[in-house]
Amino acid sequence: MRLRQAMLISTLQQNATLLLTFGTGVVIAHLLTPREAGSYTVAMAASNVVAALKDSAIGSYVISAPKLDDALLSTAFGLSLAIAACLTIGLIGLSFPLANFYQDPTIGISLRIVAFGHLCFAAALPASVRLMRAMRFGSLLAIGVAAAAAQSLTSITLALVGHGAAALAWGSLASSLVMAVMTMAYQLDAIKCRPTLRGSGRLIAFGGWTSATLLVGCSAMSAPELMMGRALGLANAALFARAQSLVSVVANGLFVGMTRPLLPNLSKRDHEGLPLAPLYLRIIESITGLSWPAYAVLAIWAAPLVRTIYGEAWSVAGAMMVPIAIAQALTFSVAGYYDVMIVKRRQRLLFLSEFAGALFAILALGVGVMIGMEAALWSLVLSSALCAACYSFVLKVVIDLAPGALFMAWGRSLILTFIAIPAPLAFRYLDAQAHVDVMLRFSASSAIAAFIWIAGVIFIRHELALHIEPPLKKALASVTLRLLPRFLTAAKKTMGR
Repeated sequence: MRLRQAMLISTLQQNATLLLTFGTGVVIAHLLTPREAGSYTVAMAASNVVAALKDSAIGSYVISAPKLDDALLSTAFGLSLAIAACLTIGLIGLSFPLANFYQDPTIGISLRIVAFGHLCFAAALPASVRLMRAMRFGSLLAIGVAAAAAQSLTSITLALVGHGAAALAWGSLASSLVMAVMTMAYQLDAIKCRPTLRGSGRLIAFGGWTSATLLVGCSAMSAPELMMGRALGLANAALFARAQSLVSVVANGLFVGMTRPLLPNLSKRDHEGLPLAPLYLRIIESITGLSWPAYAVLAIWAAPLVRTIYGEAWSVAGAMMVPIAIAQALTFSVAGYYDVMIVKRRQRLLFLSEFAGALFAILALGVGVMIGMEAALWSLVLSSALCAACYSFVLKVVIDLAPGALFMAWGRSLILTFIAIPAPLAFRYLDAQAHVDVMLRFSASSAIAAFIWIAGVIFIRHELALHIEPPLKKALASVTLRLLPRFLTAAKKTMGR
């Protein structure tokens, strides 16, 4: 499967999953209060801190390996199962002191339920690796949608009957189970893989640094919910998580889907001796050209959209979305750096970079939460700016990425962002408060912004023009072929008269 086709299918999966998750979030917001949802938020944040230690580093090594043999896969499977089992036991043990620390027993219950999901991911590792290496993203599309549907159905049903935050935890576990079963069903030959720990030294050598890197990164990502939950209350942690999930619609809908095929593709190019910098620049320009305007529109409409969709109880989350959107947009300016560093086997440099960034982020956040919620949110923007600057320099060293070319890519995407802003701003501040009117104005302004954005892409010859122009020309040719004969026939009749 070609990279462009793989990216399209992967993005389709992400958006289908995202749609189900978004719908579930709307329903759950009307069934649970921010305080109730906060228990699950903190439990998931605690689980995500150590989630990096399961199969991510091992899977990355096997997927990017020049050749996959049964011995390597069996070793990866055995090591992944051993790590997942230790994590499950560790999280169950952690659930009790964590519940006491936050003085909320529901956090402990939720964490114990979520802990078993790590075993599901580990059990599906051989099948998942084979699907990824074969770039069978059509199969992964079906698996992702089914897992999201299982999570939605389980969470909503249990929330309706009064299980509170535990309903969300059971939904997460149901998603993991469905994902594992379906992944193995799509790659039945992987069931024959037998786990072993023989020869795990090379995986540990690679995975040790990479897992440490992911652990540091996940710690920085989970720190806001954990620190806000303790210093500013569980309700504020849930409001932040809601705001972040809404802003992450852009990241999950565009970045995750588009970049999932990057690791195997970059690995193939590197093994063939091809430079990675040109492809990376094209990816960065495409991602920022799509995401930055989307973040801008979302930030403009944040407050009225949250009140309309989730209700007044969650309205504070709307104000939180602006700095979160800016922070994520800055991170996107160097999107995909992880895959590049893994392919180039620079995991030690990656660890040092992530550690320095995470340390700064946690310290800045710690100062912010002592001042208040607003300061904590803007500390995330400062941390993301530092991350972008750091990895711009690191990538220059690793793949000889020219800073001037990177700035040019950012500049073209920034132009698209500025030209997409006026229409949403004008519609946003029209005097109307009805929920239906808010949605209509948001839809209309977004459509106008999208039209202007497309024109801008073509006019400035942005990288995205390569993807947009061909279908536009094809659609225009199709319409012309259908309408031209009718026009000529009508003209002849008119002239005959």
